[in-house]
Amino acid sequence: MRIGYPISAYLDSNLIIRFVESEEQALLFLIENAAADLLRLFTSELTLAEVLVAPLKARDTEMISIYEEMLTTDEALEIVPIDRSIVRRSAEVRATIGNKGMDAIHVATAIECGCTVFISSDERIRLPDTLSRIRVDQVDDLDRWP
Repeated sequence: MRIGYPISAYLDSNLIIRFVESEEQALLFLIENAAADLLRLFTSELTLAEVLVAPLKARDTEMISIYEEMLTTDEALEIVPIDRSIVRRSAEVRATIGNKGMDAIHVATAIECGCTVFISSDERIRLPDTLSRIRVDQVDDLDRWP
């Protein structure tokens, strides 16, 4: 077993969308490991704004409800509010490594929460050296994580 548990991991919006709208099971694996105290999972409240776009366009009230219910803070996943420290940190992220505004907020939230892992398949998001990217299709073995 890997030394250094629990790992603090940030979940990008694309993981949530793939879990809800496809057969992707990575989120279940992460939640099970969070329940076993091997992981601490975080995402920004900004994630809700991103995942709701398509269901709102489609007027899919069922999908809207699924996302809104799913993205509430519970024992497995902490939804982090966007506060002044995150906004400030996102400006630092944009000034030092780049990123679009929304992506910078995700990165800033991960940094502020002390995450060492950023789970995202979006290769366009630039990360500081303190965060290691794990693609959604790579989450299935914690022992291989950096």
